[in-house]
Amino acid sequence: MGVFKKALVCLALFVVTPIVSAGAFFETGRSQVNTTVDNGGWVTVNLQKSYTNPVVIAGYVSHNNDNSLSARVRNVTGTSFQVGVQSPCESYNRFNGTTPPAANTCPSSPWLSESIDWIVIEQGTWVFPDGTKIEAYNHVTSTTRSRFGSSNARDSISFTHTYSSAPAVIHGVSSYNDPNWISSVVWGDSTNKGTLPNNVSFSLAMEGAEAATSHGSETLGWMAIEIGSGTNSGNTYSAGRVSRIIDRHNDECQQIGLGATFSAAPNVVVKKNTMSGGDGAWVRSCGAIAGTTNFRVHMEEEQVNDGDRTGVDEAASWFAFESGSFGALEFLSATKTVTDEDGDSVGGPGELLTYAVTITNLQDDFAQANNATSTNPEFTDDLDSNVIFDSVVSASSGSLTHNAGLNRMEWQGSVPPSGTVNLQYRVRVNEDMAICSLSNISNQGQLNMDPIDDAVETGDVDNLNYIVELSDDPTLNDGVDTDGDTLTDDDDSTIISADCLADISVTKSDASANFEPGQNSSYTIVITNSGPHSVVGIQVADTLPNGLSFNGAVSCNITTGSGSCGAQSISGQDYNQSISLGDSSSATIVIPVISSSNPNDY
Repeated sequence: MGVFKKALVCLALFVVTPIVSAGAFFETGRSQVNTTVDNGGWVTVNLQKSYTNPVVIAGYVSHNNDNSLSARVRNVTGTSFQVGVQSPCESYNRFNGTTPPAANTCPSSPWLSESIDWIVIEQGTWVFPDGTKIEAYNHVTSTTRSRFGSSNARDSISFTHTYSSAPAVIHGVSSYNDPNWISSVVWGDSTNKGTLPNNVSFSLAMEGAEAATSHGSETLGWMAIEIGSGTNSGNTYSAGRVSRIIDRHNDECQQIGLGATFSAAPNVVVKKNTMSGGDGAWVRSCGAIAGTTNFRVHMEEEQVNDGDRTGVDEAASWFAFESGSFGALEFLSATKTVTDEDGDSVGGPGELLTYAVTITNLQDDFAQANNATSTNPEFTDDLDSNVIFDSVVSASSGSLTHNAGLNRMEWQGSVPPSGTVNLQYRVRVNEDMAICSLSNISNQGQLNMDPIDDAVETGDVDNLNYIVELSDDPTLNDGVDTDGDTLTDDDDSTIISADCLADISVTKSDASANFEPGQNSSYTIVITNSGPHSVVGIQVADTLPNGLSFNGAVSCNITTGSGSCGAQSISGQDYNQSISLGDSSSATIVIPVISSSNPNDY
């Protein structure tokens, strides 16, 4: 009797690991400095996250030294920066020669240590996971506003987001091209420096106060965020601004509520939002850095030209976040699911798998552009090595193609505000027995985003999609935070179980009911695969009974559907045949035999 042998099924895990880190983030912190930057007091900050185009904003500064101090930043990279405090008393006195007046004399004793709160955020236009609008950009300029120079010098900056009301705006100098003292200033988008930024635009400049009429070109980082509070990645945040209620150094210390209650003292970055007084000023702490519900500040002034530290009240904005924590920034999201041809949620040899991708723009006022020249299309999906590309089913917009050289799907197109793009494409599971040794077929697509608005900052000349966001299968939750945003349910690979499921039947019939010595006859073996999957390498074996021998060539043919007859061997009374059959296919083997004339052979 013939014997049908089916390959054994072994279980092994096959997972495609993303080749790049994913997500966009911000983080805050507090640095302790022991002396000023002119005395070598730079402190290196190593960041928790990696950034492509980081925007760094430092300050406010604590008030352990009575002399004027402001924050300064240099050597910004994707993983670190240096921060310190700078005093105008150590900078070149432009108006009184090289000898400063008594009011600007640096302390004779060593500087006391100070604390500086700071934020680092990926450049671009974003939303928090709760929908809060936020944007941050680097702006390179030499525009300097000062009392003795151009008192109204400014650069006009327009927001990328459409805000229903004016956001909080924080800012700071984040380069050290010119070592002379300088700060930064923001007010409304006009020459009326007593107005606050509105919901459309604002003025931005370096602040020379009474110490500088000009300054070398520097990078100014700025961030705007909707006013309010909430949580991001499990951490409390608040953003707000106050009108012109913050008085000068020698006049009053203003207590401001954070607008949220923190479990511990948060990091707070506070920045001036008007320039009502002509002398110039910046925000500085006038008490403890911050409590869990409020902070205390006043307007600091330099003392280069005189000792005056009184004057006009100013407005300010702030952003507070859990100390030493990071949060997630969002732009586009992508869900990716898979269905198999027969609907049993198991991918087998030769079966078609259909992937469905939905790309969603989470912002209601900012589009992902079609950057056709970018080496990273807006969406890519590296195909699993256990499948081959079959066809593009549909793309609701843009261009969806298969890059044969990289063996990946590529979509190029734009995603309008609050818009979606739907993609479908098919792959076919490899028709080999290696599939039988898999537990699943898993892979993950990725969005390649360009969050920078060229209309706001012209520095995005390359139009590259450089920020990655991984796709998510909403039907799964592997409990793993793949993209490092503290969430485990937003970055799951798309997985389908793999196995060789085939209903194989074998029949064998004799051409003759009875055999006579020397008679020619044949056996017919029919192998049928009723599916649902193709089967590769079925081994058919048959041993002739005593008294019978092979009588010519054994034939093997695919009689229904698809498949192929492979290697065949005959040894003595044994016959072996390899066959591959598609779903709903059959093969027929005909074995010619002759009966022996010698009775002793039976």
